[in-house]
Amino acid sequence: MITEVRAAEVPALREELIALCAQAFGRPPWHDPPSRSIRQVDRMLIAAAEAQGFCCVTATDEAGALAGFACGWTDSFCARLSSAADDIETAFELAELAVAPAHQGRGLGHALHDALLADAPTPRLLLTLPVPELRDRYERWGWRVLDEIVMKEGETPYALMRQG
Repeated sequence: MITEVRAAEVPALREELIALCAQAFGRPPWHDPPSRSIRQVDRMLIAAAEAQGFCCVTATDEAGALAGFACGWTDSFCARLSSAADDIETAFELAELAVAPAHQGRGLGHALHDALLADAPTPRLLLTLPVPELRDRYERWGWRVLDEIVMKEGETPYALMRQG
């Protein structure tokens, strides 16, 4: 079941969100250490408290356990990363989309994506690893690559993608 979660409710989900991120992003193609999951969730909690237009949706399985989530907010961070986005001052940024490995491959990620963006303003931006599997998925969902962004010298570049 997919449910919209109000910003004030997100802090109560912190531990479940961290556990889910550790499961989902500890695997390929991310290979993130568990400490990164804590930073991801805490960044989301700060956004829930402060960001304009914060939105979060969660999915639970039959037993009521967290199976996935997606969140985003309106910001200028992604728009400032590339001249390819010069026509955008602010955008709704798809910040996180995670599905527990046991629930992957069944369309839950797509359902969370669509639920999150159903009422989100346009344009919409996201940053993702330039992994063909991820880019192809987002392209099937209506996104297009604007640019490749190097956040820190020597690190893997991210794909800046736009929808709308």
